[in-house]
Amino acid sequence: MAQETNQSQGPLLCTTGCGFYANPRNNGMCSVCYKDFLQRQNGRGAQPDSSSAASSAGESFLSQSPTSSSSSAPAADDGGEEKPKAKKNRCFTCRKKVGLTGFNCRCGNVFCGPHRYSDVHGCTFDYRADAAAKIKKENPVVVGEKVQKI
Repeated sequence: MAQETNQSQGPLLCTTGCGFYANPRNNGMCSVCYKDFLQRQNGRGAQPDSSSAASSAGESFLSQSPTSSSSSAPAADDGGEEKPKAKKNRCFTCRKKVGLTGFNCRCGNVFCGPHRYSDVHGCTFDYRADAAAKIKKENPVVVGEKVQKI
């Protein structure tokens, strides 16, 4: 008899109104809406531990937001902050795509194989001053003690 009642109900749609099929174990929500619901609950600090707590939380979720897509879209556009640009993948001189074979120069740019040498791409990094600073750091001046004259 229990099988007859399950088959006579037919497929259930998600209670949030997204149009997907629902699962009774997910409080009548589809898997995507249920995952969003759990993330919102975890963000507030409340953990649904049983189906009764989840079903009461599901009812409050339905009253707050009928669709999950409309509430997540405005949250993604915060104050117009720009994302950091992806890693440079073109030669600074010829703009050829270099991918993983690009050479990083000390001037901070990426170059292809022919333009990797500092004299070819007109590098602005001062190698002489860098080498002098390195030598000065690694080789401190050693001064011997003065000898007292008798």
